[in-house]
Amino acid sequence: MFKRNRTSELIVKPAYSPRTKFMVIGVIATIIAAGGWGIYTYGLTTAGFEVLSASRKAGDLQRSINKLVDENQELRESLVRAQRSLQMDQVAYEELNGSLQKSAREIVKLKEEISFYRAILSPNNKVAGLHIQSMHVEPTTDPSLFRYKLVVIQALKHDRNIYGTAYFEISGLQGGQQKVLRFPEPNKRQMTVNFKYFQDVEGEFKVPLNFSPNKLTVKVVTRGKDAKTVEKDYPWPQRQI
Repeated sequence: MFKRNRTSELIVKPAYSPRTKFMVIGVIATIIAAGGWGIYTYGLTTAGFEVLSASRKAGDLQRSINKLVDENQELRESLVRAQRSLQMDQVAYEELNGSLQKSAREIVKLKEEISFYRAILSPNNKVAGLHIQSMHVEPTTDPSLFRYKLVVIQALKHDRNIYGTAYFEISGLQGGQQKVLRFPEPNKRQMTVNFKYFQDVEGEFKVPLNFSPNKLTVKVVTRGKDAKTVEKDYPWPQRQI
């Protein structure tokens, strides 16, 4: 049997002095510190750039907000001015419209007066004597009660007065039958006329609620040697007949 010969190996490691170890540690620490400072500086630089960028953006946004606020204020002021102008125009329009309507009513009234006096002095038909100028009927809050105004005139000749009485007849249906109502009734106080140029006769009359009128006839009967009856028909119903 053969025996393996063992050979002892001696490993020799260099020995470092403590000073060398401290120097190595110092170098490593310096490198680490320098790297950390670089990272820190880079972080600060990057952060500073981002802060500056954000600050600029914030400033831009604030300027935009201020601009929008100013524009909004200008628009509000413009709106207020427009509203005031519109109100002034509306007031002016209403005043002008009121003046025009008032003038129109006055013109109509003047035309009616001119027509009225022309009918007395120089009627279109050139017929002298008694004329029924107009008959106006107005309803009241009472559905059976009406107000009337009768105007009679004497045209062309005015050398004497006209005397007589006036009445009117209302034709219509009552209970499905044709009927004529007279106002005032024969046994009531009559409407008298006594005028040289013209006369207004005003009053009220009633009709039954179940009576449906369709025509009104005005009659004026004069007295004297030239006595005559003048009559004129008006449709019904109308607010102004």
